Amino acid sequence: MGYELATESGEIVETSAKRGPLSFMHGKGVMLPGLDKRLEGMEPGQKMSFQLSPQEAFGRVEDAPTKKIARTEFPAKMNIKPGLAFAADLPGGQTIQLQVIAADDKEVEVRMVHPLAGKTLKMSVEIKEVRAATADEKSAGRAL
Repeated sequence: MGYELATESGEIVETSAKRGPLSFMHGKGVMLPGLDKRLEGMEPGQKMSFQLSPQEAFGRVEDAPTKKIARTEFPAKMNIKPGLAFAADLPGGQTIQLQVIAADDKEVEVRMVHPLAGKTLKMSVEIKEVRAATADEKSAGRAL
C-alpha cells in the first residue's frame, strides 16, 4: 500500500514516498483502527483519502496508558509534580511524551502519550497489491 499521513493542517507525518510501500496483514489489528476498517474490500489500483478521528488513529490523550516509575529514575533535584510533561526516547528512535499524573518520594506515575494522540489526521492510500497470506505469515501473524 502506498500512503501519506498528515496532520489536519496538512503537515506530512509519514509517507511511502520516503519509506516505500507498506506491506501488512489486513484485519490483524496492526494498523490504525480506522485505517483497517476503510481498507476493507479495496482492490489493487484503488485510491482513497479520508480523515481519522483521534479514536481511529492514535487515541485520546486521556486514554493513553500509564506507568509507575521509581523516583530514583529521575534527577534528584527535579521538581516532579502533576502536570509536568517531558519527552522520552524509546528504542527504535521514537519519542513519546510522559505526563506526570502523581508523584511522591518513592514513585512517579506517568501517562505515556503518543505525539499524535488527540489529533485528527488526514490519510491518502493507494492499494498496490493484494494477495493471500503465506502459511509462514499466518503463523507469524504479520507480513514477511
